[in-house]
Amino acid sequence: MIGGSETRREKARRLMTRIVNNLSAKMEIGAPMACMYLLDIPDHYTSHTFVPFYWQSFVREAQKPWDATSETPSAVTQPEKV
Repeated sequence: MIGGSETRREKARRLMTRIVNNLSAKMEIGAPMACMYLLDIPDHYTSHTFVPFYWQSFVREAQKPWDATSETPSAVTQPEKV
């Protein structure tokens, strides 16, 4: 592959083809997705910017008023004996 009579362009094309084939075989992704990854092209387009939303923190904060009114101070400090 390094030596020979092929042009640099043909050698580069063959090398990229080998890389794409190896990537798609090992990662079980298609050749178009491997090419997009190598060319740093995103796999989706969106007009919005999304931010992470931590659902458990939201639910915990929303439940605080109900948890505070339903529990008495003795129930919080002492475990219930059954």
